[in-house]
Amino acid sequence: MDRSRRQKKKIKSNPKVHGDKSSGWIVIFLAVAGLAICIYLYSLHVALLMGEIKSGLLCSGENRLGCHSVASSFRSIIMGLPLASWGAIFYSALVMLGFGGVIFWRDSGWAFLRGALFLAVFGMTIDIYLAFIMIFKIKAVCWICVATYIINFSIIIILLKQVRREPKPTVSLKAIFPGIKDAQDSDLYYRNVIKGILMGGILLTALVVLSGSRLLSNTLTENDRGRLANIIKILSRQKPNIMEVKDRPFIGTDDSKLTVVEFSDFLCPYCAKASKYLKLAASGVQDTARFVFRHYPLDKSCNRRLSSNVHPGACLLAEGSVCAYEQNKFWDYHDIAFKTKGKISRSVVMDIASSMDLDLNTFESCLNSGRGLKVVNEDIRAAAKAGVNSTPTLFINGRKLRGVPKPWMLDEILQYSEKNLPIP
Repeated sequence: MDRSRRQKKKIKSNPKVHGDKSSGWIVIFLAVAGLAICIYLYSLHVALLMGEIKSGLLCSGENRLGCHSVASSFRSIIMGLPLASWGAIFYSALVMLGFGGVIFWRDSGWAFLRGALFLAVFGMTIDIYLAFIMIFKIKAVCWICVATYIINFSIIIILLKQVRREPKPTVSLKAIFPGIKDAQDSDLYYRNVIKGILMGGILLTALVVLSGSRLLSNTLTENDRGRLANIIKILSRQKPNIMEVKDRPFIGTDDSKLTVVEFSDFLCPYCAKASKYLKLAASGVQDTARFVFRHYPLDKSCNRRLSSNVHPGACLLAEGSVCAYEQNKFWDYHDIAFKTKGKISRSVVMDIASSMDLDLNTFESCLNSGRGLKVVNEDIRAAAKAGVNSTPTLFINGRKLRGVPKPWMLDEILQYSEKNLPIP
């Protein structure tokens, strides 16, 4: 009798603590959500490689370029692959560890949950660094990227609460790997098979994602590599033009090693796309570069060099932008003007000004005075002197480039120009 009581007392004093399957399922659910976001971000990256700005509910291509700015930045590439690819591997690993926590919840599930916690903490550390880069270097906010930070933080909180229930681990972290004895009176063969599937799944996912991502990127850019090399060759051989940029709207910094001057037309569809490409490029190098906007409307009412009236009303839109610039609202006007369709009249320009909350009396006075037209004419003369005859035309540190290439090509051209093409 005494011996039986001692055995019961011993069992009672060393109870076996089971895991919690619900924590594993929550980790799986959150990690799958993170994986879906990474796939979406990777689709943005692929679209940009193809020269497209993908629109959609999560990250509109019309008004919000934050996600695209982050996806297109050279800072989002690690070891030649986009962060979205590495994120997909990270979340796939969390899914596998979450399944381990669910399947082995009675014993070594603790080890899988601890492994998931350590991985999530590592991911959160990277997130803090990426948030700094996004806000202070790229100077754009990708809200679906922020959603992944919230997911990682939530996983950490959930797993901390779970792991605290076992302050002194009874199962080694090594138990997540096959070949480690992690339980008594269990069929170790089948346990090791399941662990092998989980660990193998992580490795296979990493292999497929990394090799597939690299192959796709090389395939999508292969045809443009020759064109990129030719553009750089042409730019490097040009004698630079001296471009006046004083009192013209720009993005970036005055003290820069790289100046990009764009001659554009608000009614030119290619210019509309180019404006987005340039905004993406500017978001990554605003601390070291300057992007200047100048006018070359294909409208005979102000551009006498034209043989035909290609874009009637473009001069009027250009005048309005100068008047908006006087009220420090050029870039807001710029974005609206590029989306304006139909016949352009004075009332259309006034409607744009009204939608921007400009001082309408000051704006109209500027139009009536001819100050806007004067600036537009100055830009047209400067364009003619530099040999501009189409839009968009760029001058990168004074070297002329007709058209605006795909975002990834533009990034490489600008990086080359900053290092090798001095400002005249």
